[in-house]
Amino acid sequence: MKSIRFLISTAAAAAATWLFGTSRVPGLAAIDWFLLAVAYQAASGSFAAATLGGAAAGLLEDILVHPLKGANAFAKALVGYILTAISLRVVFAGALVVAISLAVAALLNTLIVGGLGRLLLGTPFFLGFSDLGRCGLTGGIGGILYWAWRFPWKEEWRRRQRQRLR
Repeated sequence: MKSIRFLISTAAAAAATWLFGTSRVPGLAAIDWFLLAVAYQAASGSFAAATLGGAAAGLLEDILVHPLKGANAFAKALVGYILTAISLRVVFAGALVVAISLAVAALLNTLIVGGLGRLLLGTPFFLGFSDLGRCGLTGGIGGILYWAWRFPWKEEWRRRQRQRLR
């Protein structure tokens, strides 16, 4: 079950990264879809699945969009482990806390990848407002997706049907 969860979430993240990256939609292209896939894997509560899934998703992200191979794999594995550790506390707190947690995780991922790029490639590392906006956007979209996933759609549909029949 966890391997199916990993395959579906990573394939969806790769498809979203490719689709929104090539369509030049400014807001959706900036979202770290692979981080959202890792967070989905971390929600299962399995440290091994989230860490290995994060490493694989990060490596796929490195292959697709990043010049330093392995930086996102390391960062996503670490973030997946941390998200698994806090997932049980965060999931019951609501969509806003999930969004804030994902924004902080995206910032941590950005700091790790930027720090590794600075250490290994000697590239300048500057954390600007665009990076903070990208982290906030990733957290916000993650919070919205979590809310939509947990929303009682069936009960809402039944309630509206009852109101329409009155």
